[in-house]
Amino acid sequence: MKDNSTHGSITYRKIDLTVVYLANLINILIAFLFLARMSDLTEIENTLGIAVITMGFALGYVAYLNKNNNRDKWETYLLIPIFLFMIIELILDYILVLDFRSTIIAGPYVLLYYIGAWGLIGYSFRFEKKWGFITLGTYFIMMILSIYPYVVN
Repeated sequence: MKDNSTHGSITYRKIDLTVVYLANLINILIAFLFLARMSDLTEIENTLGIAVITMGFALGYVAYLNKNNNRDKWETYLLIPIFLFMIIELILDYILVLDFRSTIIAGPYVLLYYIGAWGLIGYSFRFEKKWGFITLGTYFIMMILSIYPYVVN
Protein backbone atom coordinates (compact mmCIF):
# COMPACT_ATOMS: atom_id res chain seq x y z
CA MET A 1 0.00 0.00 0.00
CA LYS A 2 3.00 2.33 -0.19
CA ASP A 3 1.18 5.50 -1.17
CA ASN A 4 3.36 8.58 -1.32
CA SER A 5 0.54 10.91 -2.40
CA THR A 6 -0.01 13.96 -0.27
CA HIS A 7 -2.74 15.56 1.77
CA GLY A 8 -1.60 19.13 2.14
CA SER A 9 2.05 18.89 3.17
CA ILE A 10 1.64 15.43 4.75
CA THR A 11 2.20 12.31 2.68
CA TYR A 12 -0.25 9.47 2.95
CA ARG A 13 2.68 7.28 3.92
CA LYS A 14 3.17 9.43 7.04
CA ILE A 15 -0.54 9.25 7.81
CA ASP A 16 -0.47 5.46 7.43
CA LEU A 17 2.64 5.21 9.59
CA THR A 18 0.83 7.25 12.24
CA VAL A 19 -2.05 4.75 12.11
CA VAL A 20 0.40 1.87 12.55
CA TYR A 21 2.10 3.62 15.49
CA LEU A 22 -1.28 4.31 17.09
CA ALA A 23 -2.37 0.69 16.56
CA ASN A 24 0.70 -0.58 18.39
CA LEU A 25 0.51 2.05 21.09
CA ILE A 26 -3.16 1.18 21.68
CA ASN A 27 -2.26 -2.51 22.05
CA ILE A 28 0.56 -1.71 24.46
CA LEU A 29 -1.51 0.72 26.53
CA ILE A 30 -4.38 -1.76 26.75
CA ALA A 31 -1.87 -4.38 27.95
CA PHE A 32 -0.79 -1.96 30.70
CA LEU A 33 -4.45 -1.22 31.39
CA PHE A 34 -5.02 -4.93 32.07
CA LEU A 35 -1.98 -4.97 34.35
CA ALA A 36 -3.38 -1.98 36.22
CA ARG A 37 -6.75 -3.73 36.52
CA MET A 38 -5.08 -6.87 37.90
CA SER A 39 -3.20 -4.72 40.42
CA ASP A 40 -6.36 -2.84 41.41
CA LEU A 41 -4.89 0.49 40.25
CA THR A 42 -8.19 2.05 39.18
CA GLU A 43 -6.90 5.58 38.55
CA ILE A 44 -4.13 4.32 36.27
CA GLU A 45 -6.60 2.02 34.49
CA ASN A 46 -8.97 4.95 33.88
CA THR A 47 -6.18 7.24 32.69
CA LEU A 48 -4.90 4.62 30.25
CA GLY A 49 -8.46 4.06 29.04
CA ILE A 50 -8.92 7.76 28.30
CA ALA A 51 -5.59 7.83 26.43
CA VAL A 52 -6.66 4.83 24.33
CA ILE A 53 -10.05 6.39 23.56
CA THR A 54 -8.32 9.60 22.45
CA MET A 55 -6.14 7.59 20.07
CA GLY A 56 -9.24 5.82 18.77
CA PHE A 57 -10.79 9.18 17.97
CA ALA A 58 -7.60 10.15 16.11
CA LEU A 59 -8.04 6.96 14.05
CA GLY A 60 -11.62 8.02 13.33
CA TYR A 61 -10.28 11.31 12.00
CA VAL A 62 -7.82 9.45 9.79
CA ALA A 63 -10.72 7.35 8.44
CA TYR A 64 -12.51 10.62 7.65
CA LEU A 65 -9.42 12.00 5.88
CA ASN A 66 -8.98 8.78 3.92
CA LYS A 67 -12.63 8.83 2.82
CA ASN A 68 -12.57 12.52 1.86
CA ASN A 69 -9.39 12.07 -0.15
CA ASN A 70 -10.78 9.12 -2.09
CA ARG A 71 -8.16 6.69 -0.86
CA ASP A 72 -8.74 2.98 -1.24
CA LYS A 73 -11.93 2.04 0.62
CA TRP A 74 -10.00 -0.29 2.96
CA GLU A 75 -8.02 2.63 4.39
CA THR A 76 -11.37 3.88 5.65
CA TYR A 77 -13.25 0.64 6.39
CA LEU A 78 -10.49 -0.92 8.49
CA LEU A 79 -10.55 2.02 10.93
CA ILE A 80 -14.29 2.39 11.43
CA PRO A 81 -14.84 -0.54 13.86
CA ILE A 82 -12.17 0.60 16.34
CA PHE A 83 -13.52 4.15 16.16
CA LEU A 84 -17.07 2.89 16.86
CA PHE A 85 -15.76 0.75 19.71
CA MET A 86 -14.06 3.78 21.28
CA ILE A 87 -17.31 5.77 21.12
CA ILE A 88 -19.17 2.93 22.86
CA GLU A 89 -16.36 2.54 25.39
CA LEU A 90 -16.50 6.25 26.19
CA ILE A 91 -20.27 6.15 26.67
CA LEU A 92 -20.44 2.94 28.73
CA ASP A 93 -17.33 3.30 30.89
CA TYR A 94 -16.80 7.04 31.24
CA ILE A 95 -20.13 8.82 30.69
CA LEU A 96 -22.75 6.37 31.98
CA VAL A 97 -20.25 4.46 34.16
CA LEU A 98 -22.11 1.17 33.77
CA ASP A 99 -21.00 -2.21 35.06
CA PHE A 100 -21.89 -3.86 31.77
CA ARG A 101 -19.15 -6.49 31.43
CA SER A 102 -21.26 -9.17 33.12
CA THR A 103 -24.43 -8.39 31.14
CA ILE A 104 -25.75 -9.52 27.78
CA ILE A 105 -24.11 -6.56 25.99
CA ALA A 106 -20.62 -7.78 26.92
CA GLY A 107 -20.56 -10.21 23.98
CA PRO A 108 -21.26 -7.65 21.23
CA TYR A 109 -18.96 -5.18 23.03
CA VAL A 110 -16.03 -7.61 22.98
CA LEU A 111 -16.80 -8.69 19.41
CA LEU A 112 -16.70 -5.08 18.22
CA TYR A 113 -13.38 -4.62 19.98
CA TYR A 114 -11.90 -7.70 18.26
CA ILE A 115 -13.17 -6.56 14.87
CA GLY A 116 -11.57 -3.17 15.51
CA ALA A 117 -8.27 -4.71 16.63
CA TRP A 118 -8.22 -6.98 13.59
CA GLY A 119 -8.92 -3.94 11.41
CA LEU A 120 -5.80 -2.28 12.83
CA ILE A 121 -3.79 -5.43 12.15
CA GLY A 122 -5.14 -5.49 8.59
CA TYR A 123 -4.30 -1.82 8.07
CA SER A 124 -0.78 -2.46 9.34
CA PHE A 125 -0.28 -5.37 6.95
CA ARG A 126 -1.60 -3.28 4.06
CA PHE A 127 0.91 -0.59 4.96
CA GLU A 128 3.96 -2.85 5.26
CA LYS A 129 4.32 -6.54 6.07
CA LYS A 130 6.92 -5.85 8.79
CA TRP A 131 4.52 -3.49 10.57
CA GLY A 132 1.72 -6.01 10.22
CA PHE A 133 3.73 -8.59 12.14
CA ILE A 134 4.76 -6.03 14.77
CA THR A 135 1.12 -5.04 15.25
CA LEU A 136 0.12 -8.70 15.44
CA GLY A 137 2.80 -9.20 18.11
CA THR A 138 1.58 -6.31 20.27
CA TYR A 139 -1.97 -7.60 19.80
CA PHE A 140 -0.99 -11.01 21.18
CA ILE A 141 0.80 -9.42 24.14
CA MET A 142 -2.38 -7.50 24.91
CA MET A 143 -4.51 -10.63 24.46
CA ILE A 144 -2.33 -12.69 26.82
CA LEU A 145 -2.71 -10.05 29.52
CA SER A 146 -6.46 -9.85 28.93
CA ILE A 147 -6.99 -13.56 29.60
CA TYR A 148 -4.26 -14.04 32.22
CA PRO A 149 -6.51 -13.38 35.26
CA TYR A 150 -9.03 -15.95 34.01
CA VAL A 151 -6.39 -18.63 33.40
CA VAL A 152 -4.45 -18.14 36.64
CA ASN A 153 -7.40 -17.85 39.04
